[in-house]
Amino acid sequence: KVGIYNLTTEQTLYLETGEPEDRFFTNISWTPDGNNLLVAEINRAQNHMMLNLYSAVTGRKIKTLFEEHDDCWIEPTTAALFLKKNPQQFVWQSKRDGYNHLYLYDLNGKLIRQLTKGNWNVTEFYGFDASEHNYYIQSTAEGYLERHVYKVNASNGKSHRLTQAAG
Repeated sequence: KVGIYNLTTEQTLYLETGEPEDRFFTNISWTPDGNNLLVAEINRAQNHMMLNLYSAVTGRKIKTLFEEHDDCWIEPTTAALFLKKNPQQFVWQSKRDGYNHLYLYDLNGKLIRQLTKGNWNVTEFYGFDASEHNYYIQSTAEGYLERHVYKVNASNGKSHRLTQAAG
């Protein structure tokens, strides 16, 4: 179950998640307006994930934004990160192409674009600068044993490596 505790009323509202009961709820994040929650719902076999939008007021499911399937394993590990200048958009991390990358979505579930791409993993997403023209990541782009920090242009995807030392 996922419950929302109201500090004022001292009441807990549970999301109406329905059946089946045997599944996982993870990567929970509030929408910027505080009225809704995004919840990644994963089946017991952990090979199917639905990112669902719930009302924090009623507890009812509003809609499924998107789904991911994998023959072996789905592993969402981070919550959605909303843009400050456009709070209807959020960054989602996924290994859907075999590597952990960043995807930009809107609250209708529309994929706006894949932000990072390549035969390497994003190991940390640090967020956007104040203008939201650039974002910062750590990745294995230089090799599996290497971790470097990059500044990436949000419009064209061009990156600039900020760290130089090996390791």
